[in-house]
Amino acid sequence: MNSPLSLQGRSAQRAIVPTATQVMTCPERPRSERPTVSIVDDDPHIRTMVAEELADAGCDVRTLTNGLGLQKVLGEGGIDLVILDVQMPDCDGIECLRDLRAHGFTVPVVIFTSLNDPERRRQALEAGADDYVLKHELLDRLPDLLERLLPKRSENSPL
Repeated sequence: MNSPLSLQGRSAQRAIVPTATQVMTCPERPRSERPTVSIVDDDPHIRTMVAEELADAGCDVRTLTNGLGLQKVLGEGGIDLVILDVQMPDCDGIECLRDLRAHGFTVPVVIFTSLNDPERRRQALEAGADDYVLKHELLDRLPDLLERLLPKRSENSPL
């Protein structure tokens, strides 16, 4: 199956395939200084590509195959940002986001999709998404998203 994310110029040839419980880390920085990003998508190729880009950007990555376990993962703490697909076989990402917000979760969430639909964009933003990104644009927009949405580690340091 062809992925909507471009493989050109990316590190997608790596053999690492994160699972729902695997955390990818960047060994250059201590864990306490790295933010943790959860990527939720049913497509293993997209999960792998995005996870590798996030790890290269200095993030720990928690991957999930659907949104059903996301509330549990967020309840365990330590997730700084969620990148959530809209269309998954057993879960609608926007409905999942509505449910998370209804349960009081305030973690930043980026909805990503291959659907360039203004109505779905409106629904996602009304549900509490911090951004709505098309899948083919995600890797290019990732540095800006991380800069804008991840908490600044210096803000969390004791004075």
